[in-house]
Amino acid sequence: MPRHELADASTPFGERIRIGWRYPMRGAAPFTIGAITLFESIAFLPVTGLKLLVIGLGWMALYTYAFECLRHTADGYADPPEMAINTTDRTSIALILIQLTGTAIAVLAPLVFGVPGLLVSLLFAFVLPVITMSLAFDGVGAALNPVIWVQAVARLGGSYLMLFAMMLASSLLQAAAQYAMKDHGPTFFGTLGYYLIANYLTIYNFHLMGALIHHKHEVLGYQPESMAIAAAAEPDDDGTLLSHVNLIARDDVPGATDILTERLREGLAPPALHLRYRELLRAQQRLPELLVHGQIWIAALVVGGETRRALGVVQDCLDVDPSFLPDDTVTCGPLADTAAHGGMSRLALHLAEGYLRCWPRDMGAPHYGLLATRMHDRLGQPAEAAALARRLLADYPEHPLARDIEAFLATLASTRNVSP
Repeated sequence: MPRHELADASTPFGERIRIGWRYPMRGAAPFTIGAITLFESIAFLPVTGLKLLVIGLGWMALYTYAFECLRHTADGYADPPEMAINTTDRTSIALILIQLTGTAIAVLAPLVFGVPGLLVSLLFAFVLPVITMSLAFDGVGAALNPVIWVQAVARLGGSYLMLFAMMLASSLLQAAAQYAMKDHGPTFFGTLGYYLIANYLTIYNFHLMGALIHHKHEVLGYQPESMAIAAAAEPDDDGTLLSHVNLIARDDVPGATDILTERLREGLAPPALHLRYRELLRAQQRLPELLVHGQIWIAALVVGGETRRALGVVQDCLDVDPSFLPDDTVTCGPLADTAAHGGMSRLALHLAEGYLRCWPRDMGAPHYGLLATRMHDRLGQPAEAAALARRLLADYPEHPLARDIEAFLATLASTRNVSP
């Protein structure tokens, strides 16, 4: 089986736009573009009705291959497909009919609805990418459903606006090529050059739609084929281990726990193993070990940038020991900030006060002291907030945050009737 180069789904969509210009010039794409362009040149033969037939068949061939490029890219492959394997479907014909219908509505809009045709054209151009992507995977029914348009655009967010901007720019570039080469250039070679540029831009645009689906596959709920193949080729050892542990735990919970203990000592492990380990420890009432594991896992999660998940582990440890606190400033501090910004006021207060109590001489202590006063205020405890603020001013009179603490105390006094 030939090996296929894979794209990285984490690559920013803006970067995919930049490097995507090379896509139509790789693999089988340039040969397909060239072959379709040469076929379209047959339209110059002086045969009645031949021009429309050739142009129509050229569009169908181009869109059939372009849709395959879209699907291939969405599945995580970096190079264009060798051929269009979905030649039996009618997706390309449906897209042609949708485009012709959109153009007709734009032309008739001023006469029938009194709406400027340019506005209708821009609106149609805006929804055309999501229509095309839905058509590629879900069929005509989904492609023509406005509810799906809104949901898909909302999930894709700003990346969809980038896609629309690039497709609009491609349309303007194609119009410029038509004006310069087809309408005002050499009759045969100018038109041939225009077809070449138009076909190139079509493949590029469909590639970008596929790249956007690949980049946003998680929010769209789409599983790229390349990832599924990779998962099948490389079985998840940790998943197998977890299944084995669950089997052992039926008769020997301590033995199952020991297996996970050895695995977790090896280093980075998926959350499922950590969670199962904690379940087994809790089932045996091995609470001290549960808290030790919590300290270790919380620290690893914070280092990995998963502070939200780490807060969940903190809360779980607090259920075991209400006085539990992360054992390092680099762990406790970021968690207090994240809890405060996430609206978890009581948890933020516990962490901030714990930071101030455990590391009063640390340079971050006044910051978390001030954070604790704000959490007291947020929880409707103005007296406690004022008392802590006054203690901070007494303990850190020369600290740069002293002015902020004074300002907070003054605001508290004016709004809560608390003496400064």
